[in-house]
Amino acid sequence: MEVEQTSTSQPAAPELPTLTLDVLQIVKDAQGLHGLKHSDYQRYRQYCSRRLRRIYKAVRFLHGRGRYQKKKLEPEAVKDVRHLHIPLVQAERAWAYAMDLKGQLEQQMEAQKRQHLIRRLAKAVRHAAELVQLTAARCDARTQLEAEAYSLWMAGSLLLEKESDWEGALARFLRARKLFEELSKVGSFEQQAVCKQFLDQVEPTIRYCQYQTSRKGGAAPDAAALLESIGGGGSDQLQSKLASLAAQAKAAQAAATSSLSWNGESYAVRDDKIRVPLHTAQELQAELDGAMDVDAAGAGGELDARVSLFDRCINAYGEARAAIKSVLQLGASGADSEQLRQELLSLDRAVQGLALELTIRRNLFLAADAEARFARTQRRQLSGSKASSKDGPRERPARAEDVVRLYDTLIANVLELNELAGHVGGAAGEMLMDDCAAKQAHYQAARCVFVAHSLLAGGKPREAAALFSRAADRCKHAASQYEGCAKPDVPAGEHLAALQAGAASWATVAAAELQAGELRDKAAAQAGMEGMSLEGEAGKKREREEPDAFLPEDLDAWEAFVGSGKGQARLCRVPPPPRAVAVRPIFLDTALNYIQPPDLSHRLPKKQAAEAQGTFSRLFGGWGAR
Repeated sequence: MEVEQTSTSQPAAPELPTLTLDVLQIVKDAQGLHGLKHSDYQRYRQYCSRRLRRIYKAVRFLHGRGRYQKKKLEPEAVKDVRHLHIPLVQAERAWAYAMDLKGQLEQQMEAQKRQHLIRRLAKAVRHAAELVQLTAARCDARTQLEAEAYSLWMAGSLLLEKESDWEGALARFLRARKLFEELSKVGSFEQQAVCKQFLDQVEPTIRYCQYQTSRKGGAAPDAAALLESIGGGGSDQLQSKLASLAAQAKAAQAAATSSLSWNGESYAVRDDKIRVPLHTAQELQAELDGAMDVDAAGAGGELDARVSLFDRCINAYGEARAAIKSVLQLGASGADSEQLRQELLSLDRAVQGLALELTIRRNLFLAADAEARFARTQRRQLSGSKASSKDGPRERPARAEDVVRLYDTLIANVLELNELAGHVGGAAGEMLMDDCAAKQAHYQAARCVFVAHSLLAGGKPREAAALFSRAADRCKHAASQYEGCAKPDVPAGEHLAALQAGAASWATVAAAELQAGELRDKAAAQAGMEGMSLEGEAGKKREREEPDAFLPEDLDAWEAFVGSGKGQARLCRVPPPPRAVAVRPIFLDTALNYIQPPDLSHRLPKKQAAEAQGTFSRLFGGWGAR
């Protein structure tokens, strides 16, 4: 009983919290802000010394007063994330000192300085290894992987400088590259960008080590064997860390997306299966908005890259809708099951609305690009010039039919969004329906303009002039529709004004083309009438394949079919020419009379083909002649 009382009276050791340290981000920021942009390693080393002194005082990790007494940092003593900065800054200071000595050796080679350089790099490797031990005991998975990658990069740099073990250096750089590649796939965009920058730094050193190993002769070393030599061949532990890192990232995404806003209303997101794809879609949409703002500022951008980003975002919303449907199929039990079902249905409508709005933005972006290419094509045709390689990459010319097809798709998207607004109901649904009506009128006006362009290019100026006039009226109607919306759309109004001005200009062009065509037809008719005569031989005006043509067979020709003498008039054929009439079918298949079977005689040997042809002609010769 005394033993039990003693054991129960002892308080349990408090559980230490898990720390997080962005190792690579800290290294990148420190190097970029304190001298390494200009390769000033001495300034960076001095900054590391000052930074280390401030950390010692802040966390009260001092090494005695007066006389220096070294203290070792144990994992149990790490209670603040600033404790982890100590080995990291020490490694950076030793590395910066080594790089400073390397710059001095490039100017004047000294054996003593080279040994000093190697000693400083070895010290940096020891501090990086200490950081790996501390993070393995106290930090999360991402911090452990970043510290391990940093330590491997530092160890490879030491072996690279020694120039004695090229395969060992290559093995460490290969494992560091693998870690950087895996880390660049998870995390925030800033973390992924930092990992990609370190990956770009590791690639040249890997190629240099491979070149040095190949100079020894023989086959190139196997990457798996090299990783096995440094204890990194088994990837189970690495994969488990990466899996836990991905799970942490998904949990953070799920926690960040607890509600969704659309059309002025907020919708609760309660299920983690729905939160993850919604968070991905919102991140992609934020990236897309930033890219479109850059394009609007005049920096430009690749069309395929923007369209791909649109498609990825739309697919992410599609995955969110699929998750909502799966949750609806599972159903919920309890008193509030019907309420949860209605919430999910409302959330599904909101996600569908966001996806439709994004689809409209995508197709509108493509339509704007097609309109710009169509305008440039028209300017080149009017000026008579051709696109050259000096003007930039050759672009695909756009036709009016391509723009019409895009606006047909936009009108279908707006109709679908209008139908969804009817299901939403309320004031928000009415506002959305007004917006859809304005957009539908806008896109119909734009479609009318480019249909008129297509008719004008097809040689129908009368129809084109009528459609251009109608398009100008449609533009005015669409502008009035936008004025009645709750949120005015300034870019749409500018586009409508440009369309209206262009339609008025092209209506004048079509009217001129119509007048010119009428004048040409009138002149041709007058010339044809003047050239006709009731005397003389027929058919002298122009050459024809059949000199004995009759009047009904060529009514468009300005030619007299009467002839000069009696009995030479060619008004019609009497009797009319015989016409082949199809045999009444035995089976109700009238197309069988017009089917020509293929000739397969070339597949037979020559002797058999001759015999078969003779037999076939004897048996069915009468049918073939008939």
